[in-house]
Amino acid sequence: MELSAELSAAVWWSTILLLKLATFGLIVGFTRGRRGVSANPEDAAAVTGGKPELVKTTDVVVERRRRAHLNDMENILPFIGLLFMFAMSGAGTACCISLVGKIFTAARVTHTVVYLAAVRQPARAIAFFVGLFCNLYLGGKVLLHLF
Repeated sequence: MELSAELSAAVWWSTILLLKLATFGLIVGFTRGRRGVSANPEDAAAVTGGKPELVKTTDVVVERRRRAHLNDMENILPFIGLLFMFAMSGAGTACCISLVGKIFTAARVTHTVVYLAAVRQPARAIAFFVGLFCNLYLGGKVLLHLF
């Protein structure tokens, strides 16, 4: 089965973003292990050799990475849904889907870098709002196209 150019573009950018999301989850896990931080008693017991009381959920580095990962989930998942609705509804061309995908992906990568590096605002806010605009654009175009 061959996909339309629009769906192919949506699949491409969705895959890139899902790989970013999956990779970032591993980064958070590795950071927890490297810093000896466990969020659950059973994990702490396994890491510390039977001391489940060493649960720590306040490590600044781990929490910053975890929050960046959560922010990615809150933004990437709606984008993927909206991107596929946009592609399937006929609201735009493959070129438009690729352009929005590039802009959104660049915004999310920028957001992650400035979040982890603790770059002062408004850098992170700008990256967030660029991604939000992409989501609003896709949703708005779908609604206008269908109704």
